[in-house]
Amino acid sequence: MQRLRSFSFAWAGLRYLIASEHNARVHLAATVAVVTSAILLRADTTQCLFLVVAVGWVWFAEAMNTAVERLADAVTLEHHPQIRIAKDVASAAVLIASIVSAITGLAIFVPLILRLMYP
Repeated sequence: MQRLRSFSFAWAGLRYLIASEHNARVHLAATVAVVTSAILLRADTTQCLFLVVAVGWVWFAEAMNTAVERLADAVTLEHHPQIRIAKDVASAAVLIASIVSAITGLAIFVPLILRLMYP
């Protein structure tokens, strides 16, 4: 029973993330686009695995960024240089994950699209 309860906390966190963060909603739309594209372009199992890792990497980074921001704001709303650095580095993690994931997506989808265009 305790294990099921811990999952409810995780789902509550995910609902909060999507409801409160604009970028999480952007990531949700991108996730839907990636899944739809993978299906329509008939990505193979290995390609799908890379896409799952790429998408998961971005969601993980976004969740950690939000957690760092909320925790920092709970400590103080006043300007503090170390908190600013922590927030900036957490945001950089999302940026890095997004760039790596976009490159991964391009590496997978461009050849699939070209194969459709030029069989």
